[in-house]
Amino acid sequence: MKKTNILKENNFYFLVNKLFFQIEDNLKLYENEMDLDYTIQDYVMTISFSKNNLIIINKQEILRQVWLATTINGYHFNYINNQWICNRTNKNFWEIFENAFFIQSKKM
Repeated sequence: MKKTNILKENNFYFLVNKLFFQIEDNLKLYENEMDLDYTIQDYVMTISFSKNNLIIINKQEILRQVWLATTINGYHFNYINNQWICNRTNKNFWEIFENAFFIQSKKM
């Protein structure tokens, strides 16, 4: 039997906010080192690199998931055991995000 981990709405928003703040803190580390910009609007974070390379991260409220999309692939994350885990690869969010970040930034 597959274990499901359904988050309550208020807990989901807390966890998504926490993730977005952590991403934003990490992006600030690179602001002076590379050409990148990011915006957050209505729980959609768009990270822009030169040559129109993008990473888009957003919440999927009904599914209680976080989605990450790049020009190469898309990922859906469920909150399991205190971390966001990809439902296809079983990798955590940070592993996939860091890989996507460096791939997209090197396409400049």
